[in-house]
Amino acid sequence: MICTSNYRSFQSDRFAPVAISKHLGLDNPDYHGEYYSKLVPEPYIWHVWHNNNKGKISEEANNRYYVQEYWNQVLSKLNPQEVYNELNNRILLSYEPNTDFCHRHIIAAWFEILLGETVPEVKVKDYQIEEVDRPEYIKEYLEDAMRFNRNMRGFTSLRALYLFEKGEKLELLADELESKTGECYDDYRQFACFLRCNADQAEDEYKSLCRNKKS
Repeated sequence: MICTSNYRSFQSDRFAPVAISKHLGLDNPDYHGEYYSKLVPEPYIWHVWHNNNKGKISEEANNRYYVQEYWNQVLSKLNPQEVYNELNNRILLSYEPNTDFCHRHIIAAWFEILLGETVPEVKVKDYQIEEVDRPEYIKEYLEDAMRFNRNMRGFTSLRALYLFEKGEKLELLADELESKTGECYDDYRQFACFLRCNADQAEDEYKSLCRNKKS
């Protein structure tokens, strides 16, 4: 399980923290945990969001800009399952208060949308972990960003599309390896079939959820 928090709300040496923000040494001289650079936003995104856009466009439009750029420049280039596995059993830390807009909330939504993993926002003191609400709109903004100019391949669920394309890549890999080695990679093909079945199930679950929201 992964959690998220900010540096001020994390007061414990009982859990493994991972920093996902820049300028760590300058702003947090007492921090001695891990640092995960793959999820650090490109500096220009924050600069445009904070210095150029604020006061000139609506807060919603500005936050949507940030989410779209963070998806385009960072998250879309990463394998969500690999990142989740590398960060499992850790708490991801950045600067903004628990309920404010922050890229760590985008990351949490990314894991939920594609992997079905819940990543709570927390406050931590010693052994005590208190879960707090995060901005709900960020997941909606990220889903819109991920769908923008995207071929959904007939799916409505982003998780379903992710699973389908993962299986598709595995089948292509099996073709490539069989061509090179002359050996059979039926285990790859079987897992690809399993992923396609999971994609169909994820699509059905998403459609059911959408129907329940409308009713």
